Amino acid sequence: MSNRIILVLAALLIIAGGVFAGGGNQTPAPTTTAPAASTTPAPTNTPVSQSQFSNLELQGVEVLFWHQHSRAREEAMNRIIAGFNDTNPYGITVKGEYAGGYGDIYNKMISGLAGGVVPNLVVGYQNQAGAYMLADGLVDIEPYVVDPEFGLTATEKADFIEGIYNSDYNAQFDNQRLGFPPNRSMEVLYYNADWLEELGFAGPPKTWEEFERMAIAATDASTGKYGYPISTDASNLFSLAISLGGDGYLNGSGTDYEFNTPEIRNALSMMKRLYDAGAAKKIAEAYGNQTDFGNRISLFSMGSTSGLPYYGSAVEASEAGSFAWSVAPMPTNQSRPVMNMYGASVSIPKTSPENQLAAWLFLKYLTSPEPQRAWTVESGYFPVRASVRNSLTDYVSENPQFGDAFDILLNSQIKTEPPFASYEEVRRSVSSTFNEILDGADISSALDRLTKEANEINQDMLP
Repeated sequence: MSNRIILVLAALLIIAGGVFAGGGNQTPAPTTTAPAASTTPAPTNTPVSQSQFSNLELQGVEVLFWHQHSRAREEAMNRIIAGFNDTNPYGITVKGEYAGGYGDIYNKMISGLAGGVVPNLVVGYQNQAGAYMLADGLVDIEPYVVDPEFGLTATEKADFIEGIYNSDYNAQFDNQRLGFPPNRSMEVLYYNADWLEELGFAGPPKTWEEFERMAIAATDASTGKYGYPISTDASNLFSLAISLGGDGYLNGSGTDYEFNTPEIRNALSMMKRLYDAGAAKKIAEAYGNQTDFGNRISLFSMGSTSGLPYYGSAVEASEAGSFAWSVAPMPTNQSRPVMNMYGASVSIPKTSPENQLAAWLFLKYLTSPEPQRAWTVESGYFPVRASVRNSLTDYVSENPQFGDAFDILLNSQIKTEPPFASYEEVRRSVSSTFNEILDGADISSALDRLTKEANEINQDMLP
């Protein structure tokens, strides 16, 4: 192993742990967050006329899949794996293994890359995949996707929901596809429909100006009720910024971080106004936003669609009584909603040619329509294939908020958070800066410091 890779692995071990990308991590296990569909354009691929993998013998090949799913989701994944093992014509056997949460898996992968022992499939966010690639630990999945014998047809590719198919190309690594998406979540606005009606509003806010008025109207210091529990998570601020017309956290070239933008300043100014007015409060404890929303203490909440079951449980368990609620797009000043979609993908570590092809074939099966339908029903995640929507009529009837969320996904512009290896550490700096601003720090100065710090981190973790 080269000295460069050894140093990289040592650095990654130092920063391991903490909050991982994707808003879904804000929901209880077994889920965010937070990024999914990359805004990086797909590379232009030269058509492949002959498979480069035809000579590989797959009979008896075993694939170990490290994932984060536990309890009911693990059982559902095991059923999908069993379906593949029973029906694939190659004689491949996949074994799923719960390897802990995202942080646990990240630590295991970094240690495994240092020791030369890794699984054949591993779940992880795009920035985590970038970290593994710093150690030359993953294969580019694109050759498998476009392979004429083992890849996807043009029709299958077109069936992927907008923004999802291209979600794992990484510009820092020559636009290689470092993962493949099995499911996705999205940052949405949760709202209490009955309360809004009592306040005289016809529906959820379409603009941030309306959101601000509604949050203030709901606030009553005498009862402790207020508008919105502030999430200072990096995925939340990203969601606010893109809904206001910004590109997110990167500069125009997409190579460096840039936080002192009009959109980010406007988002933070609004949150600071609401905070100072008592119409927004910091989340005091884990899942306190869900608790306050369920108890009819807060009018709104923001978070991952993977939290839909937990919000539903909070409403049902509330002593305040059940009420009508749902989810809406993030308010925006754009012609259509601009939403932050995220979720972990599955990467293929470098092992043997046979194991790598077998791993891809399971990924191809996992993202096909029937397994996608089963996984959606059991997990509550969005499927990655648009055609699955038509097979979810019964599920949507029983879970109308999921149907509302899925419709938002299909009718929105999608943007996602940086896939950079450095983003793991930068996320923590974003959250810290958000809190400092709520506590009184000058917005522009704080964002300048954040930009400088983030780019220093990024420079240290470039390929």
